[in-house]
Amino acid sequence: MKFNSKNIIVLITLLALVMVGLLLYWQLKPHDASGSDTAAEPEPVAQVKTIKLHKGEFNETFTAYGVVLPFPDKLMTISVPYISQIDKMQVNQGQIVRQGDVLLTLKPGVSAVLQLEQARRELAAALRDNELLQERIRLKLATRQNSVATQLRVEQARVMVKNLLDQGIGKERQIRAEQDGIIYLVSVQQGQIVAAGAPLLQLVDQNQWMVRLGIEPEDYAHLQPGQQVLMRSVNTPAAEPVKGHIEIITHQIDPNTRLLNVFVRPALNQILLINDFVKGRIVIASADTFVVPRQAVLPDNGAYSLFTVANGRAVKHRVEIGLENDRQVEVIATDLKAEDDVVVVGNYELEPGMAVSAVPADHNGKGAAQ
Repeated sequence: MKFNSKNIIVLITLLALVMVGLLLYWQLKPHDASGSDTAAEPEPVAQVKTIKLHKGEFNETFTAYGVVLPFPDKLMTISVPYISQIDKMQVNQGQIVRQGDVLLTLKPGVSAVLQLEQARRELAAALRDNELLQERIRLKLATRQNSVATQLRVEQARVMVKNLLDQGIGKERQIRAEQDGIIYLVSVQQGQIVAAGAPLLQLVDQNQWMVRLGIEPEDYAHLQPGQQVLMRSVNTPAAEPVKGHIEIITHQIDPNTRLLNVFVRPALNQILLINDFVKGRIVIASADTFVVPRQAVLPDNGAYSLFTVANGRAVKHRVEIGLENDRQVEVIATDLKAEDDVVVVGNYELEPGMAVSAVPADHNGKGAAQ
């Protein structure tokens, strides 16, 4: 078969087209990264927030609420043993008073004045009878033995008058504070007639008070006398906690609140106010240990783990949970050490060895022991 020049040109053209097609196919075909000059895609970098791991005293607590009350045996009740009228009130409930301050002014009631008048009349009558008897003795109409009864009557009448005068009957009387303290209760009003022995007001020492906390019955097993309690006023929660210790654990459910009453003796201070509502955290366990915020610990197939950052990579640690409270937990692991950067935000997206970009967490993410 003979090839002419026209056939040769066609053949060369076809070969050229095949070569161009093969070259295009090679360029467009995906290649293995190991053998390709094409740049690899950038590795994803997780954005996280971290805190520095450190050891500190950590308390496991549970919370209870209650009220500030005075010690019953430290209440001083002021009263007078005769019927009187409140002439002037000079203190109010809750007022701080100093020793010697005037609390109120009394004037005797009508019946008290009448009682004093009767006692004076009895004394006058006894003195007259005694004078008559002495005259009869002088006239030999009676013996000195007959004067024993009249002398006794005179002495009894004098004692009665003196006692009534000493009590303040017959004149206005100012009731003064016998010690520094707080007016806990005012039971009378100005102008009121008060029965003999009726309480006028109650005074309590500023530092003689307790806190009564209401505890859920299921928490009874955690309670022991002497346990530390950290208390804050509900109205001023930002204040420093007042420390105290459990002194009395009652063994009866309060029928009104259905709670168990626990009485706490606080340290001496003037932060809490009588009748103030307080929040108490009862410390049931304490340890010097690694503490992290609860969000730093992740559930992990029936166990727990957390991530730290080392050399820009996420490191996973299996941990055990120890003490815990509402915000924080104790973490136990042999591969954790102080100053490790613990991930507290962004940890749910992490995998071991993942590249991370870490910034310090704000104050709310810190794991300071409470």
